[in-house]
Amino acid sequence: MEVLVVGGGPAGLAAAVGLRAGGHDVRVLERAGALRRGGGAVTLTSGGTAALTALGVRVDDLGRHLEVLESRTDDGRPMMRVRLGDLGRQVGSPTTSVLRRRLVERLAERLPDGAVRLGTRVDGLEPHQRRPLVRVTTAGAAAELAADVVVGADGERSPVRRSVRPGSVPARTGWTTWQGCSRVDSPLVDGDRVLFMTGPAGFCDLQPAGEGLLQWSFSTPPGAAPAPGAPDAWVALRERFGGWADPVPAVLAAVAGDEITGWPHRRAPVPAVWGSGAVTLVGDAAHVMPPSLGQGVNQALEDAHALAGALRGAQAAHVVGALRGYEARRARQVRPVARLAGSEGAITHRVVSRGVMSSLPDSWALGLWGGMVVRSSAALRR
Repeated sequence: MEVLVVGGGPAGLAAAVGLRAGGHDVRVLERAGALRRGGGAVTLTSGGTAALTALGVRVDDLGRHLEVLESRTDDGRPMMRVRLGDLGRQVGSPTTSVLRRRLVERLAERLPDGAVRLGTRVDGLEPHQRRPLVRVTTAGAAAELAADVVVGADGERSPVRRSVRPGSVPARTGWTTWQGCSRVDSPLVDGDRVLFMTGPAGFCDLQPAGEGLLQWSFSTPPGAAPAPGAPDAWVALRERFGGWADPVPAVLAAVAGDEITGWPHRRAPVPAVWGSGAVTLVGDAAHVMPPSLGQGVNQALEDAHALAGALRGAQAAHVVGALRGYEARRARQVRPVARLAGSEGAITHRVVSRGVMSSLPDSWALGLWGGMVVRSSAALRR
């Protein structure tokens, strides 16, 4: 079948790789004039790496493998440890931190020349049951493209989603994550540990990203910091988190203000059906969620794997049923993790102040985290 994928990020590229492996003729339409290689690093959980493996994409030579997720309070008191390496060995797939640009490049390498059409803006979509029609503009020239299937992989503000589900707009939660990758003199850079710290000011995540870089992020609750893009954002973050325990002050001192990017959190209920006719969605276009649990890219890769499986061997006459089946299965898997990611307050000082996680045994912590990863996965063996 002919498939048009709208969006050339990790979700769209992964979907294209999987669909091409299933024998379909796939073109990717990307609005930008070049592949988007920004965005720091992404944490690929066991589910994400399993999905990539199933798609035939290697990432074991990229980034850093992660063995431990360690949580502490803002004054340095230990909360819990999740032995990510043990989970990876149990399910046969590791947790890895990878620069986003390396993941994009690796996925793009699996596609033939000409498969990604850059500088192509989608202006509209008519989601017919058969051969949906996409209106695009490339270099100022308008055109119409038809295909047997259209896949919206165009992010949380997806024009494709608006075409098939009018009025579906993700809501701002008020939280903001400020993140980047920097060269910081810290043992974390060459280690295999993720450090998560939380307190009344918000929460912080530090982890190695490979290539001598540290991925850092600071998340602030509503009204706590300037809006993304504000010139004094980094000054405000240094004031807000500067009194936290090591290594936070050293990281704040080492990072330059121009290395920071702000991402407002958005969330939306995950519907049972997110497509229409021969049009479906993957990634944030289907189920936007805050970055609180680092699941956005992972669930997008799971979608790509699941969609490729749903359409493998499918004929155009039966594609609508295959797409609705894919959406129903993925909605059941994604909905709990999206709901949890949207509860930022429960991940921060409310939990700490009640002492819920202050003495959680490692085995329990692994069970909670591993259960979430496995239940939300279409690729991991059960």
